[in-house]
Amino acid sequence: MMNKSLSVKQVGFTLLEVLIAMVIFGTTVTFLLKNLNEQQRAHSEITIKTIAHWVALNKMAETRLQPKWPNIGVTRGEAEMRNRTWYWLQTVSKTTEKDLRQIEIEVRLEESDENPATRFVGFIAEKDDESKAQ
Repeated sequence: MMNKSLSVKQVGFTLLEVLIAMVIFGTTVTFLLKNLNEQQRAHSEITIKTIAHWVALNKMAETRLQPKWPNIGVTRGEAEMRNRTWYWLQTVSKTTEKDLRQIEIEVRLEESDENPATRFVGFIAEKDDESKAQ
C-alpha cells in the first residue's frame, strides 16, 4: 500500500485572531457610543441654555418697554417658548447711580431647579422728564 500524505491547507482565522478582532471591535464600538452619548447630552444642554437666554432677553426687553421705571424687588413669572414653560425670576436692585437700576433675570426649565439655566444682568436708566410727559 502506498501512503499518500494529503496536504490540507488551512483556511480561516485562528481562535486567537478572532478574539483579538472582537476586542478591537468592542473597544471601538464602546468608544463611539460613549462619544455619541456625550454629544447628544451636550447638544441638549446647549439647546436649553440658548432658549433660556432668549427668554431672559425677552423679559429684559419687556421691562425696558414698560412706561414706568421698574420697582426694586423680586418678581416671578412664566414664559412659553418652544412648546415649554420656562420660569423666570427678576431681581431689580439699586446701583450707585440714582438714575440707574440693575436687573438680574434668572431662567429655569423647572421651577424647582436649584441652578438657573441662564442668568442675565442688564441696566435700565430712569426715563427723562420729556418721555414721562408723553
